[in-house]
This record gives sequence, C-alpha cells and structure tokens, in this order.
Amino acid sequence: MKQPKITFLTDRMIKGHGVDLVVDRIAHGLAKKGYFTEVYANLVDETFTNRKSYSIFKLPPIGIGNFFILEQRVRKFANFLNSRETDLYIIQSFPFYSLIPKLKKPTLVVDHGIISTVGIPLRRRLFYIYQRLSQNISYFRKAERIVTVSEYLLGQLPGSIRKKADFIYNGIDHYKYSRLCADDTKQYRQQLGLDDQDVLLLYVGRLNLSNQPYKGLGELIDIYHKISLKNPAIKLLAVGFGSKNDEEFLKNQGVLCHANAEEEKMPLIYSACDIYTTCSKWEGFDLPVGEAQFFSKPVICYDIGAHPEIMQDGKTGYIVNDADSFAEKAMLLASDKNMRLEMGSFAKNFIDIFNWQNSINKYDQQIRKILKLGPADLKNNTDTGARNIEEKITEEKVRLTLGNIEERLKKKVAVIIINYNSSYQCLKECLASLKTQTYKNIEIIIYDNNSANDTLDIIEKEFDDIKIIKSAKNIGLAAAINNALNFTDSQYVLLSSFDVTYEKIAIEEFVETINSLDSCYVGLAPKIKLYHQPEYIDNVGVSVDSNLYIGYNGIGQLDLNQYDKPEDIFGVSFTSAFLRRDYLAHSAMQTSGQTMDPGYFLFYEDIDFCYRANLTGYKFKSCPTSMVYHRYAYSFRDEATAFVTKYYYLKLNAMKLAYKNAETANMKRVIKNERNIQLLNLKDRNLKSVARKILSDAAKSLSGLKKQRQYIQMTRQIPDSDIFKFSWGEYNFFDIARNEPVYCIQSLILTYKRLFIITGSRKYEEYINYLQVLDDTRFKIEPQYLRQFLHGKLEYEPKPIHEFIDRIR
Repeated sequence: MKQPKITFLTDRMIKGHGVDLVVDRIAHGLAKKGYFTEVYANLVDETFTNRKSYSIFKLPPIGIGNFFILEQRVRKFANFLNSRETDLYIIQSFPFYSLIPKLKKPTLVVDHGIISTVGIPLRRRLFYIYQRLSQNISYFRKAERIVTVSEYLLGQLPGSIRKKADFIYNGIDHYKYSRLCADDTKQYRQQLGLDDQDVLLLYVGRLNLSNQPYKGLGELIDIYHKISLKNPAIKLLAVGFGSKNDEEFLKNQGVLCHANAEEEKMPLIYSACDIYTTCSKWEGFDLPVGEAQFFSKPVICYDIGAHPEIMQDGKTGYIVNDADSFAEKAMLLASDKNMRLEMGSFAKNFIDIFNWQNSINKYDQQIRKILKLGPADLKNNTDTGARNIEEKITEEKVRLTLGNIEERLKKKVAVIIINYNSSYQCLKECLASLKTQTYKNIEIIIYDNNSANDTLDIIEKEFDDIKIIKSAKNIGLAAAINNALNFTDSQYVLLSSFDVTYEKIAIEEFVETINSLDSCYVGLAPKIKLYHQPEYIDNVGVSVDSNLYIGYNGIGQLDLNQYDKPEDIFGVSFTSAFLRRDYLAHSAMQTSGQTMDPGYFLFYEDIDFCYRANLTGYKFKSCPTSMVYHRYAYSFRDEATAFVTKYYYLKLNAMKLAYKNAETANMKRVIKNERNIQLLNLKDRNLKSVARKILSDAAKSLSGLKKQRQYIQMTRQIPDSDIFKFSWGEYNFFDIARNEPVYCIQSLILTYKRLFIITGSRKYEEYINYLQVLDDTRFKIEPQYLRQFLHGKLEYEPKPIHEFIDRIR
C-alpha cells in the first residue's frame, strides 16, 4: 500500500499562536508514524519552515473582508488542492471549512473554538456568529469526523453532530528537551530589572488590548496596578505576539514586555516567572496555562472554558470567579514562596498526562477509522530528514503553482513620487524603504518636475526597474500626479513625497486595511512621524477648520499610541496617501476630467481632493499600523524665499478652495476674511508685494472656477459642518520657525486626553486633572518648579515624557 498522504489546511503558521503550534506538533508526529504530511497556510514565517518531517506551503493571501468574500477567495484553491491527490484533509480553521463540500477526499475538522464576542465591535461580532452558524449547521455536517481540543468544546457542538466527534487534548511537553541552568534564569530576571525578592507574574498571549478584548490583558493590568501598590515587589511581564506600538503601550502602563519572543526563549521565560496569570474570558484549551504548569509554576485564572480540565483548583493554582478574588489569590501566592513551590511541584506532576505522543496516537486512531487502515498499513518513518528527489521536484512545482495563483490574486500598488530637486541620499533612502516592503506587487513611478540637479541620473543607474517620467517644465504637484496616473493600471495608488521612508510592512498594512473597509472609504492616512525626532508625530491624517486652514492630526505630540486606534478622518496628506484607483477616476468628474485640480500648483491640492470626496459621501480613515517617517519642511530647506512662496500658495489656495467647495455663507465669509488680511498686508513693507500678487491672482482664478463650483454644489451630500467637525479637539504643537515640536503642558494634556478616551485608564484621568490645575497656576511660567512638579507626578511615565518635560520653556 502506498504511503497515506495527509494535508493540513490552516490560516497561518507563524510565531505566537497556539493553533499553529498544535498543527506543527501533530503534522510532525504523524509524519514520524509513517504518513506523508504537508501543511498549507496563508501566513507563514520562519518559525516552522525548518521542519524536515513535513512541508509547509504558503497559499496566496486572502486578505481581509466579510465572511462571504473570504470564503469565496478560499474556494478558488479547491481545484488546486484536488489536484494534489491527498488521502485526507485535516482542516483547522475558518474560512477553510467552506472548502469541505468542494474537496474530493474526506475531511477531518479540528475545532479550536470560537472566541467570546463580548466587547468586540458589532461587525466583528457578526463575523464570529456567522462562523459558528456556518460550521455547526453546514460545514461540520459534511465532514467525516470532528475533533475538538477539549471536552468543554465538545459540549458546545450541537447534539446532531456530536455523535461523530471526539475531543483530543493538546500536548504540553513541546519544551521537554530544553535545558536551562539557574544562572540562565537569574540572568534573564536581571535583564528585566528584577531583584531577588521580586515576584514576577507572567502573561503569555496577544499583546493588543483592543483587538482581542476576551484575553483580558487590560483587566490583568488593572489588577496588577492594584496589588503592586500593596506589594511593590510584584511585577508583571507580558509576552506574546504584538507590534512595537503594543509593546510601547504596555511599557507606558508599567508592565514589563517581551514582544514576539523566539520559541526557544519560552522555557527561559516560564522558568523565570513565579506565578502564571491570565484574565482570559474564553479559552478552548489555553496552552500557556499548561506550559506554565509544565515548568512547575502555579496558575491563577478565571473559571471559564477548558480551565477546569487543564488545572486543579487549590492544588496547581487557583481558579477564581472575579477580579477581587484574583487579586486576593495573587497577593496570597506572592507572599508565600513555599506555597508557590508546593503548588508548582503538584502542577508539574498533574500536567504530565498532557503530552504530544498521546495526542498524536489519538489523531492516528481517528485517521485510521476514516481511511480504514490496518495495523500493518503504515511503516514508521524514523528518518524524518530523508526527502527523495521526486518529492523535491513535486514541492518545487507546488510552490511555482502557488506563486502564480498569488500573483493573480494580489492587487497591484503603484507608488507615485513627484520629484523636484531632491537630494540623492534622501530619494535613495525613500526608494530603499519601498524595495524592502513585505508586500511585493508594487511598481514605483517617479515623475520629475524638471529638476535642476542630477539626482535622477544617479538613481536611474542604481534602480533600473523604476519607471521615471521627466517633464519639460515644472507643472506643479497636482498636474504631475494627473500625468503620472496615466502610466499605471494598478488597483491602488500610494502618493508619496520623496522625503519620507516607510517601515517594512507599511504597504501590506495599507492593502489589508483598505480590503477590510466598505467601498465608501477611498483613502488611508498612515501614522507619519518626524524623521529626526521619531518619537514625535508629524500627522495621522489632515483636517480643515471653519476658516479652511489646514490642520495636521497629532502634529508635534509625543507618540504614546494615542492615535493608534483607526478612526474616520477628514482626509490624507499627499506626503503619503494610500488611495483606491477606482475612486481617482470618479473624482475626475468634478475637475474637468482630471483627478487633481491642476490649478493647485503647490499646497491644498490634497485638501481640495479630500474636500470633494467628503462632499459626495466618500470617507477616509487613519491606518496607524502603517508607519512613515518624514523630513519635515525638507523641500524648503535651502530657499531664501521659502516663507513668501509658502505664504503665497497657502493664502491663494485657501480662497480657491472656499470658492469651489464651501457652502455659500462659508465661501463668502472665508474669502472676505482672506481679502481683508491681504488688504492689511498691503500696508506692510515686507508683505506688500506678495499681498498684491495674492489679490490679483485670486481675482483671475476665481472666475474660472465658477463651472466647477456649480457642479460640486449640485452633487453635495453633506453640509460643511460635517467636514469641519474632524478638526475639533486638534491643535498645532509644531513650531515651523524652529522646525521642532512645541514643548508645553497643553500638548501633554491633549495626549493624555486621547489615551484616557482610548483606554479608560483612571491613571490618565488623574494626569489630565493634575496638568489642567497646574496650567492654571503661576508655576507654568516658572520652568524650574514646573519641571520639578511634572517629573514627580509623571515619575513612572516613559523616558520620552521626561525628556519632553526637560524641554518645556
């Protein structure tokens, strides 16, 4: 009999996810038993790719979307998978369950459970409700067998399908071959800044508080704050999958953090802790609870899910029902080392029954039932590293086929850079950051506005795959964008200045975010930070106030993650703006057949574009996970006339914007105000010349905009008040003359206000009240006292806060 072939289907095989570890252990164990195993996943990193016992293939990404779209995309893989001549599919996750009716061979589904939807936005809640209904009513009924990873989950299945289901516990002993000495543990604790008498609480899981509220990390932090006030020796370490923003946020909460820890580091981390703690509100199994017990650590957790199955209350730790009980047990264990050791020893003995060999043997039994295999039909594979030439050739063909599918499914992004006299080093750094993007289906177009230097000649030699278009004259930013759009057929466009650099995942974050939004969202604004002061924000989108002056969200504020929640915004800055290409064609209807109004030579071209989009019911959103660094005011760095040039275009274009787009009353008011300002400037010797030119050019241009105004007002769907509201609560904390942030109490107040709104933490409310009171006293004009008070009150805030305080003048 030929070697039975097992194909695993799962959405990812990456670091920091329990399901991925389970797939790896089972695939590896079945391969050792003699099965030919392979794994297909959408997201793959290097964590498991070194396995020699089975192959991992990366399926084309299916992106983000509603449940119907995701299932539709996954079903496109059916023909390919059926061509692989497998004997059995083991399907681990949604949306791959939707493949069951289309696959020609039997399926074994593994149910890891569906998370609690408490605290999750309605849209995501509906997503999980659909998963539960589609699995239990449709897909699972068509599967040959069902395996759940706990008895708790087995009990959640409808009775009609429970008869063909069993539960198989996950193993816990995947770190059994790790070898540590006491010095390793001591050294790690010292690296964390711990003293010998400190008691370390450990949490392992997702580090993002808002995306996975059921994990209860926010509640655990609140409990930690409460008990650490009573016993300062208690510390909390959070370990798991998270972004740099997540890590910084936790550190701001006084929590020790180790984001994206390597798998081989986990034994050291578990060994270094004293108590494992989790406030999770739902768990289908909870690997970290078992892993902690494997390393002889007592556990405190809530009485939910499978927790009563994988630990023993009062013996291996405590299972509690509320936060007060949790805090009480944490204080009890923290104060009694002997109790911790006794419970830890009992935990190690108890958890030994949860081993991977037991799990693999039970999966083997399930597979033999489905495939009707006898005892002699499998030959144990002792040489898991052996791979013959035929298998390697087949693997290469598979990867080639998947690569072709991925190229067809991935949408192209055109990065358009409008260049004028950029320096070689500046432009090269921008291009280099684009070349290292994790999202690969991009093309780069540079449209040069008749630069006077030789930068592009050098760039052209170094980057031969970049499309460069040279204009015979400087036609301005808006017109250059219009021309550049004619050279691409991409589905998305990233408009970019040449004086920015991008983090590796910036474009991938853009694409995933835009795919998750309704079609009314036509653009995304990244979090742009100051290149030379990366701890400060340049902007996270733009706004206009009732005077049509431009506002930059967050400008000059310290980045303490206060803008990390995606939110609706007025619009995007063309410093870096991600746009849907299909909308760009639609927007041309309002500007005489051109996407951008070519009348905006410099400044306000992005504001005009976004204003028109808002008026017709389209929206923009911030995408703070996409990070960009901007050399602020770089384009005007050497020009003696920079102020006059900038002032001219800002004032002229504000009047043009008002005339084209604003409601009649607002239009008249703004133009009257701007004209009066320039009439006053005629009396100023330094501004007389530019004021005269503004008034003259405004008179010439406004009459030509009459037809556009008529059309724009006819298609208007919202009032100006709905546009101006995006500027509420935003203030400029950037000193253009000094080219640096404004260091003041008001900036800190606004930062903490946003943090309080996002997190609800009473700590921030206390800071806000203190800062507002301090701002009303004479001490705000006595810097030496002001800095002393602020350092004391904000003692446990991160280092950049104290550097900020030292700069307050």
